[in-house]
This record gives sequence, C-alpha cells and structure tokens, in this order.
Amino acid sequence: MKHLFSISFWVLFVFLQTNLQGSNLQIANISNTNTTISFEISWENSWNIQNLGRDAVWVFIKTQDCNSDTKAWEHLNLSAINSDHSVGGGVLQVDAVTDGKGVFIRRSAVGGGNINTSTVTLKFATAFSATTSINFDVNGVEMVYVTEGSFIAGDGISTKTFGTSGTNNPQQINNEGALDANALAFNNDLNWANGNTHPAIIAGFPKGFAAFYCMKYEITQKQYVHFLNLLPASQQAVRTSVAPGAPAKTYALHTLSFPWVRRNYIQIKTPATGNPLSPAVYGMNRDNDNEFDETNDGANIACNYLSWNDLLAYLDWSALRPMTELEFEKACRGPVSAGPFIAGMYAWGSQNLIRAWNHSDDPSRILNPGMPNEMSATSGNGLAVYDRNENESGPYRVGFAAGTGTSREQAGATYYGIMEMSGNVAEQCFSIGRTHNDGNPSYAPTELVAQFSGVLGDGTLDANGDGNQNTWGAPLDYRQSILRGGGYINGAGELRVSSRYYLHARSVTDAGNNNRQHYIGGRGVRQY
Repeated sequence: MKHLFSISFWVLFVFLQTNLQGSNLQIANISNTNTTISFEISWENSWNIQNLGRDAVWVFIKTQDCNSDTKAWEHLNLSAINSDHSVGGGVLQVDAVTDGKGVFIRRSAVGGGNINTSTVTLKFATAFSATTSINFDVNGVEMVYVTEGSFIAGDGISTKTFGTSGTNNPQQINNEGALDANALAFNNDLNWANGNTHPAIIAGFPKGFAAFYCMKYEITQKQYVHFLNLLPASQQAVRTSVAPGAPAKTYALHTLSFPWVRRNYIQIKTPATGNPLSPAVYGMNRDNDNEFDETNDGANIACNYLSWNDLLAYLDWSALRPMTELEFEKACRGPVSAGPFIAGMYAWGSQNLIRAWNHSDDPSRILNPGMPNEMSATSGNGLAVYDRNENESGPYRVGFAAGTGTSREQAGATYYGIMEMSGNVAEQCFSIGRTHNDGNPSYAPTELVAQFSGVLGDGTLDANGDGNQNTWGAPLDYRQSILRGGGYINGAGELRVSSRYYLHARSVTDAGNNNRQHYIGGRGVRQY
C-alpha cells in the first residue's frame, strides 16, 4: 500500500484555567497499514479530576483516494470497539464512540500535567485494499468533559432569562425529560411570541443534565482555514463571502477595505482555477504581506464572521453538533453542587468584569498581536473582550487571559475549564424556541425544537456545502439559533451566563451566507 500522508493538526498555543503552559497539541509521525493508522500525540496541561471533569482530544480522520476522479476528501470511520485501539505509555486511553466517527483520547486515571509523546494506533472500521493510494488527514480538537448532573437555568435578573412557569425563579434541571409549555418562561414572558406560548421541549432535546464534551475553545481562524482547504471549490464558494477564484490576498469572509480593524485575516492564498481538481487554498495573512501563515498571522484568533450555516457545516464535517442554550448554561455555571448561586454571573463564576482593550492591534493595549502568545495588556478578575466599538476592535486569541498561576476568574474559564464563554465572539446555540424578530406568529417555534434531539454530525456535507443533518433545522434559517455569552461589541449585560438578550433578534431575513457578522463565532459539542 502506498503511503501518502497529508498530516494536518490544529496547534493551539492556548491556556487552561490553572497555569500558563499552553496545550500545544501535537500530532506527528503518521504511519499506516491497510487496517490501522498510527501517530504520536502530545499536549500540555492535561487533567482528570474525579467527579469534576477532564480534558480530552477529539481525533477524526479524513481520507483522499488518489485514484478517484474527484480527489474528494471523505470522512474515515473507525472501529467502535475500545479494545481495537491502543495507546502506549500507560497514561492515556482511547475511548471509541458508537458511530465510529472518531475517538476521544484522554487521561485514564485521576491526575494532571503534560502528556508526553505517546503512540496511538487506531483501527479502521473497514480495511483498505492493499493497492489503494490514500492521503490521510488527522485532526485533533481539544475538548472538555461536562459531567452529568443537575444545574440551575436562569438567574432571575438577566435579560429574557429562563424562569419557572412565568415566575422570576430560576429553574433546576434534574433530568433530560420533556418540559411542558411555559415551564421555562420568565415572569410576564408567557406571550413572548406575540400570542404563541413558550414551547414545550421534547425529551430528546439536550438539556444539559446528561454529560457531554464541549470544545475548549472557540473555532479559530486556523481551524476554519483547514476546513476550507479540504472542500471542493463549489463548497468553498458557499462557506466564504467571495468566489474561490478571486485574486490571491482577497479576504475570504468579508469585503472590508480595513480588515485589520475586525481582526479576521483569512485570505485566498492560491485562487481556484476552475478545474474541479484545483480548489482555492486559503491561509492567514494578518500583516497582508506576500507570506502566508507566519507566526504573527493570527492563526489562533477566534474565527469571527461565521454564519449559522457556516457553523453547522463545520460541526457536521467534524462529527460534532451545535450546543443547546441549556447546555451553554450548564457548561458555564457547573452543577448545583458548584457552590453558592450567583445571579448575574459571568462564565468565570463571579460578577467581576474587566475590559480587555484592543484598538486596531494597538501594541500598548494588545501584546504580541497575532502571535501564539497574544494577550491583553490588562489583567485582573473577569478579564473579557467586550464593549468595544465595532470599528476599533475584533476578537482575541483563544485562551488569551490565562497566565502563570491564574485562577479560574482571572483566566475567564468556566467551572469545567472551557474558555471565552463570556465575550470575544458570541456563541451560536440551538434555542429552545425561536420567533421572528417582529413577533410574527406565523412562525411556530416548537417545530424546530421538536426536530432537534442531539443528532451528531456524520463528517459529510451535502452537495451544496451545507450540513446534511435534517434535524438541525432548515438551511438558511437562523431562527432556530440564539446568541449566548456576548461578543466583543456587546455590553456587560449580554455577557452574563443567563442573558437571552438575542432571543428575538435573528429572523428569516438574516439567513445564510449574507449574515456573516463580525462579532459572531461558535464552537461545538459531542456526546458519545
């Protein structure tokens, strides 16, 4: 079998909540047989805390058949049996998943520290022919495990917060069972949809009680570039704002003449030729010179300008799924046992909030701009990127606030160690119910809720380049989504864990490719 490898890994020099060491995920030295693939993996600052969660790496693989007519990249299914996979060194274990779309690699026992280089061997679900020429693309996404358990939804004071049957009282979620209409309605919000009641929630809708993995960081510009680079030109055209055949150095996700302001640096590196076998190649180019993907080109800055359909496509391709707004609150606040309930809290567990300034990469306000160690010149409890004029700012590097010895509050981490859930770019979540922004009662918000039951992405897009999971809601329709956690232009109130400020803000006219907003990004989740 010919060994042709396209080795791809997402290196995030980002930080956990407890110390400065970057996670520095490394995947290297790939080899294969016709039944298995092996590689070395290492990362820093891993943890497994009994009953409190752990980190992990979600590994999935794309393949390209060199003898095919299209040379398309396809998702590789792996064995769903744990014992078919192995990892050396005695520290890690490989957790297979039931759909075979990838594996989780994590610490096997309680502990913490760096993961030294370990050799992983994964078994394919189906063996390749011994004469097949295949390119392999191995991807790793850092995740955090959110444990099963009861939690509080709503806080009694935030905008359009969850309540209990029309009262100001927050509601404790104790299981994944169905919720009656108006069960989460707040105060006088019973007629929130101009005559439609607050929708009932089916048992299958993920409510945050059950355990799940959440991406540790927002999708970065490097991650989105890699996604684009494995798509054909026809799909690239749908997942960007300009034609893939546009000239080199054309910005891909916006048409601004002053792109440095909003800090999205994804450009066309090599234009598509019109030949189906020659799609565009994208890269980062913060300094707008003729060298792409340099150390200071902003690879680890959160990717803004992601539409709802961009996010769904990326998550489907990665075999993840969108997070629900109830899961968002659980991932931020933690379980009921986390400690005293704090109304109006931010993701780091307090009401403290400090602005991380950023004025067009002003070096007096943002240190090492575009670099793997980019950080704010400001520090303190509750440091977040928020309340900035849209023409003066943009998102920071993911994990920017953590440093040597920083606490959860100083690092801006959630109870479980998830970063930037308040501020930076707004999180797009699946809403429990949606309505047109003018309260148009012709739209039934219960219909989309009833469809969504936590179905995972299958690693494949439809022919147009959209996610192909029908139960995720209709393509080009934002109304099933809600923004949570606030972005860099939002005020303090929108950053609160329980704020649903954008409940009615996204309408059918905001659909699809024309609604790439500079303050919106996203991340995904996955259950087994």
